[in-house]
Amino acid sequence: MKFDYLRLMREESGDLADFLDDLPDSDWNSATLCTGWRVREVVSHMAAGHTASLTGYLALLVRCGGSVEKTSEVMARRFAAEHSPAQIAAAFRRGTSGRPKGPTALVPKAELFTDHLVHHQDIRRPLGRSRAIPEARLLAALHSLGSLSARVGSKARMRGLRLVAEDVPFRAQTGAEVRGPAEALVMALCGRADAAADLRGEGAELLRRRLAAETDQMASPIRHTSSEHDAGGVR
Repeated sequence: MKFDYLRLMREESGDLADFLDDLPDSDWNSATLCTGWRVREVVSHMAAGHTASLTGYLALLVRCGGSVEKTSEVMARRFAAEHSPAQIAAAFRRGTSGRPKGPTALVPKAELFTDHLVHHQDIRRPLGRSRAIPEARLLAALHSLGSLSARVGSKARMRGLRLVAEDVPFRAQTGAEVRGPAEALVMALCGRADAAADLRGEGAELLRRRLAAETDQMASPIRHTSSEHDAGGVR
């Protein structure tokens, strides 16, 4: 099945931008599903990625020792500290309205789309602001999970699992069954333990154990490589 991931990224980003326009300034300091990141840092992560120059990004990457994870965090926190919520929202809308440029031009379009959908939910879930995600976007995100980069980790998390979405026509792979809402499948397989609570089946328990192990690994005093636990673009 083929998807126009660039168009879907623009649509998803437009919906998030509309949501942010109505978000009170106080909520920009609310926690998200990205541990240690408030709404302002999560949106800044995307806004900075779309508006920074590629040369500036590469220079920072060198200063961060080649770590994409560290570079992303420095960019996000710096952007969040230097801009107001209205400025961050405007930069995000502006940066996602055209073709990807700067650092985002280096990211496969399927991964960029899924990144933005996941971050949208990273913000909404803790705020208790649910939404109806269009079926086409849910299907596109589900179909992308097996091909995303190792930094996202979805391919490793779904190994040995049969995925069954209960609200869209999607079934994939073989193994222990994990079933539930498509949004929860996407979020859990992109590393969000909060969403795994919405899933059922023998495979759901296995997935929850994998996510718990990742959390324990990240809490360890021994620093592991980003490919082992980081969600990369889908932080």
